[in-house]
Amino acid sequence: MRVGLQRLQLTGACALMLVWASGCRQDMQNQPKMIPQRHTDFFSDGRSARQQVLGTVGRSQLVSARYLTTGLIGGAEGNTLPFPVTRTVLARGQEQYNVYCSPCHSRVGNGKGAIVQRGYYSAGNFQSARLRQAPLGHFFWVMTHGYGAMPNYSAEIRAEDRWAIVAYIRALQLSQNAENADIPTGVHVDHMRDLLVRASLPANFLDTWDVSMDSDVPVSRIPAAPGPSSPEAAPPDVPVSGTLAKPSTAASSEKKEIATAAGTTGKESGQDEKKPAPPPASTGDVAHGKVLYNNNCSVCHQPTRAGIPPVFPSLLGIVEKDGEAKVRKSAKDGIPDAKPPMPPHPDFTESDLDDLIAFLKTK
Repeated sequence: MRVGLQRLQLTGACALMLVWASGCRQDMQNQPKMIPQRHTDFFSDGRSARQQVLGTVGRSQLVSARYLTTGLIGGAEGNTLPFPVTRTVLARGQEQYNVYCSPCHSRVGNGKGAIVQRGYYSAGNFQSARLRQAPLGHFFWVMTHGYGAMPNYSAEIRAEDRWAIVAYIRALQLSQNAENADIPTGVHVDHMRDLLVRASLPANFLDTWDVSMDSDVPVSRIPAAPGPSSPEAAPPDVPVSGTLAKPSTAASSEKKEIATAAGTTGKESGQDEKKPAPPPASTGDVAHGKVLYNNNCSVCHQPTRAGIPPVFPSLLGIVEKDGEAKVRKSAKDGIPDAKPPMPPHPDFTESDLDDLIAFLKTK
């Protein structure tokens, strides 16, 4: 009787072990998966591996010692292009340059891009004598490997597009230092002043906007587009010359007199002198926040807020991820220890920050 009971217990234990072992094997062994280099019926072409997305930038694969991918000839920087330069190549180079290079080097290549003006490291001036004499391979090498504070863009820009940017940089240099002898015989070139007149634009349309840091007009309020195209359309407080000026003393006095007559001094009656704490949740103006973003943030983090990781992080969902307090502090004070460092925006008011955060919260 005892022997029969022991056999029954042993049989039950073995059955439990078999069930346990089969359960472990079923956990991942038989799940649907794609085995490399094998056929599959899941895709119409029968291959388990997918083709790379059009425009994928190769990193380690297909990087050979060719001049197209290195910019070097015999270990030295070459001074030729690996393919003929056409208008299509220059147009592609201009597009890629404006996306990746202009935030630091500016649209004309003078090294005074938007983020440099806001405190980032000085960028190279393509119009300097040193860079005008630099071989073409030098610009390709710098874009591929980085130089100083400039990161490399080998993972963002294809080799062919890097060479297109090189061609456009050389075109920028030639455009800023061209002479009459460089114009082909029989070709007519219009002066910029004549083009401005034909477009009904003021003669000083291309002048630099002089924005003083002590101006009453905050930098965050400066529109992204140039001023009016004609004197008749210009607002009374903004001169046609493109220079932002302070309001006149008479106008300021008139505004103060109106406020005094209304019985207000910029604060509601009975309001304490102590500034109230900001509300925990921002309810700012999304439209104005978008303007602030486009004028101050989009040059690095892109108009889509997707950034250029890992150089400039994405701001999509940043408020939910990092919290409103951290975003407010970063936008106002900057992040000096970041790589690259984020400059501060001291002209942002609390209202500006409310508006900016309201825009960043939108989808």
